[in-house]
This record gives sequence, C-alpha cells and structure tokens, in this order.
Amino acid sequence: MSVGVPVVVWDLGNVIIPWDRRRALERFVDDDAEVERISEEVFDLATNLHLDRGDTVEEVRRIVEERHPGHGWVVDGYVEHFRHSLGPADEATVALIDELLDAGVRCVGLSNWSAITWAGITEAYPALGRLEGVVISGEEGFCKPDEVIFRRCESRFGFTADQALFFDDSRPNVDGALAVGWDAELFTSPHAARAALVRRGILPV
Repeated sequence: MSVGVPVVVWDLGNVIIPWDRRRALERFVDDDAEVERISEEVFDLATNLHLDRGDTVEEVRRIVEERHPGHGWVVDGYVEHFRHSLGPADEATVALIDELLDAGVRCVGLSNWSAITWAGITEAYPALGRLEGVVISGEEGFCKPDEVIFRRCESRFGFTADQALFFDDSRPNVDGALAVGWDAELFTSPHAARAALVRRGILPV
C-alpha cells in the first residue's frame, strides 16, 4: 500500500449485497430443474455480463435468441424480477465499512452492474450511502477486469493506484486490479477482509 491515505474499494454483489440470479429466475420459472438449466445454459454469468457492460435488454435478448432460440423471454423476466435476486445488505460487511470510516479511511464502490437494474438500488440499500459513491459498469460501458474501469474509478474519486485496496469475490477481477497496480484481495468473508486490513496496518488488531 501507498504511504498516502488508503482508499478501500468495494465490489457490491456478494460482498455488500448478496446476489443470486436463480432467485430472480424462480419468480417466473416454476420447475427447479428448469431454473438450474436456464441459469447454467441460457442466462449464465457470461450472458449477464452483457447487461453489466451496458447492452440494452433488446441486445441481450437477441444474443440469447441466437444461442438458444425461443429463450429471449428469459432476459425480460430476469430484468423484471431482478430485485428478487438480491438479499439484505451483509451487516458484518457494513459494520466493517463503518469501522474503516471511523478510522478515517475512504471507502468507494466499483461494481459490475447493469445500469437498467441499478435504478433505485441506492434507495433500497441505505448502507451504500456510507460509500463516497459507486462506479457502475453499465454506466461506463466497461466491466471489470478491464483496465479502463479501474482507471475511471481512480479518476472519479481522485486517488492513485498505489492507494487502492480492492475487495471482490471474483478472482479474475482481483487479478485485473493487481494488473493495474492496485492492491487487491479475494473477498470470502467480512472476517477475512478485516484480517487483510489488519495485516496492512489499515485497521488495528
């Protein structure tokens, strides 16, 4: 870490806010086996990434239809029921953010998240108000681990790469952050994240 003031950058999904696309699919697909098939074959993480990158619903529907004819409706259903894919904010992670803020450490957000489904999220999750702000991939047109979105986060919040410590639950995203000069840790639990902060001297034992 830099000798300057550190900035802790937080991913959102499955770090601060639990997310499971299956819970949205379950709202409009009755059969459990079909939910699993759709989540693994039709609306998988790669397909979801198109939404996160800023593609329109129509564009993603077309992609799905090309790969899985007759399944474009899945995209519409997922977007309509997106909120059901989210759980309550993780209280332990929010408490850790509060501890950092009390220690004078800046905290910001950086998330792969569709601009379409982002509407209303900050109101639904007041805990996000603890962050200085959040850079959303769907608004930027770039997703982690692309270097561009890390640089935009630096520019948006006015810090340098050697000041950043990034927590993300995705190994490729962590590797992407390391590649641009950030410090980064794979997020597995709030307890492990706090231990990482203690090791770096950002929080006391």
